[in-house]
Amino acid sequence: MTDPTIGPAVQRLLDRLDAIAASLAQQDGALALLGLGSVGLDIARADRFSDLDFFAIAEPKSAIALREDLNWLSSVKPLSFAHRNSPDGWKVLFEDGIFAEFAVFSPKQLPQIPFQAGRLVWAHPGFDVNLVAPMRYAEPMDRAWGISEALTCILVGLGRFHRGEVLAAQRLIQGNALDLVLAMLHAQLAAEQGGDPFNPSRRVERIWPDRREWLKQACAGYGHSLEAAQIVLTELTRLGPLPSALVAAIEALLQVPDLKDNHATV
Repeated sequence: MTDPTIGPAVQRLLDRLDAIAASLAQQDGALALLGLGSVGLDIARADRFSDLDFFAIAEPKSAIALREDLNWLSSVKPLSFAHRNSPDGWKVLFEDGIFAEFAVFSPKQLPQIPFQAGRLVWAHPGFDVNLVAPMRYAEPMDRAWGISEALTCILVGLGRFHRGEVLAAQRLIQGNALDLVLAMLHAQLAAEQGGDPFNPSRRVERIWPDRREWLKQACAGYGHSLEAAQIVLTELTRLGPLPSALVAAIEALLQVPDLKDNHATV
C-alpha cells in the first residue's frame, strides 16, 4: 500500500506489512492477512513510533505450522528477537527495528476472538472476507458494576497502603481503579473520538488534553496513593451514585494518617 499523504516511517511499516502478506501468500493453506490498529483502518494515527499489529489467517493445520516456524516472517527481514506471548501469537523485532505483534488463527477461531475491524491486506482467491469481520467486541462495561469495582479497588488499596504495601496500593488505586474510571469515561465518547476499547489508557492525552493535571494527580506515583485515591473517588462521584457504605469505609481510611500497627504482617 502506497499513500502519498503519509511520511516515510509509516510508509516503511505499510511496505513491511505488504511484504509479509506476499510471503504469507506463498505458504500452503494461508488464507488472509488482516492489518489491525494503526496499520489497519486507523492509518491516519500511525507515526514513527507505531508498530505492526496483524492477524494471519490459515487453515487449521497450516495455522499450527505458521505458529511453530517463523521462516515465512524472517524471510522478509531477519528477526533479532522473537517471543511467543500466547498459544496463537508472537511478538517479534526485525533487525531493522520494526516491532510486530501478531497472531495466527484458523477461520473457526475468529468468531471467538474479540477485536476491532481491520484492513484486509491480502486474501486468497475465494476466501470469504466476511470471516474477518469481528463477531465479538470488547464487552461493554455496566456503569454500576464499574463504579463498585473501582471503589473496592480503592478500599483494598488503602488498606494495603496503611499496612505498608505501598507498591500494591499504587497498582490497585492508580492502576486498576483509574483504568475503570477511564473505561467509563471512554464509554461516553463517540467512536470517532479514538478511544481504545481494549486499553482505556491509550490516547487519553489526545482525547482529553485539558485533563493532564488531573491525570498527574490520579497517577501521583509511589507513596502518593492517598492523594490519588481522593482524586479518583471524586471522579467516581461524577459518574453516578455511589454506595454510601463503601464510600464511608473509604473516607475513614483516607482520614486516618497511619493505621499500621507494629504487629501487622506485610
